[in-house]
Amino acid sequence: MTNFEIVKRDAQQLPAQAKSPLPDRMLLSDAAQSGAEALTAFTGDDRQTGPVLATVTAQDATVWSAVDASLSVPTVRVYCADPGSPYAQAALNTSIQHHGNELAITVPRIATPSRTIRHGNTYISGSGNAYSFTSTGDMHINSSGVTITSSTGGTVINGHRGVEIEILLPAGSGLRTTTSSGSVHGYGHLAGARIDAASGSVRLESVGRAEIEAASGSVRIGTVTEWISVNAASGSVEVARHSGQQARVRAASGSVTLTIAAEASGTVDAHSAAGSVTLHGSHRRDMTINATASSGTVRRP
Repeated sequence: MTNFEIVKRDAQQLPAQAKSPLPDRMLLSDAAQSGAEALTAFTGDDRQTGPVLATVTAQDATVWSAVDASLSVPTVRVYCADPGSPYAQAALNTSIQHHGNELAITVPRIATPSRTIRHGNTYISGSGNAYSFTSTGDMHINSSGVTITSSTGGTVINGHRGVEIEILLPAGSGLRTTTSSGSVHGYGHLAGARIDAASGSVRLESVGRAEIEAASGSVRIGTVTEWISVNAASGSVEVARHSGQQARVRAASGSVTLTIAAEASGTVDAHSAAGSVTLHGSHRRDMTINATASSGTVRRP
């Protein structure tokens, strides 16, 4: 199903969702909104204009992307709200390269020191992949550290906010990310998205085609215009509007909610191993719709 070639499109041809108001385009990240200065800033080569495939590789980072039809080249800012942490050094040493249709952003690997974290009523102590905690909360533990996702969408990693990456992209661009810890946020319409998130939530406003692997965290997508494939090991999946030709959603531990637009076609295949499946919208007879729940209910309101 994978198809990530960059498609050049005029702004007028993009879905209406791509023109919806964005947050302050220069202050997408929590760090920027709190007044932190970018530790690394980059503007693409104006001799290489047009859409790009932005590839982000990072151990611990929250990614904020926005598509802006007024841009001809991408811009990137890398933040860390804690200047004394190893994450700040990683933000300073982030590599950013723009060649033709390719934008590569690579954050150096970060050593995770031993420390105790308090987040609300949760206390976690340890380092590496050995941790103890005194109460449960919205947290994920993996080999790179402890990630606690706050209600505002930011992430606390080993007691720090970690690295935050802002990417502003020309219309028609795509996003590809590989992160160990940290959430991914997308505003505007992405032509394509391939996201591999070991720990953290995924939020996309609008996307043409998307392939998402989420080991621990929820997935929320506003509009899908072509196709989507989602595997969520632990977390719910919600697609507010699917108007494409194919949707495949798998949730091992969490619910699936999907709304099928009247113009959708082809196949919808939704399954939850431990949770409910709810399909809203079109009941067209020329579509193939498979919905199953191993331990839960299937609803078609």
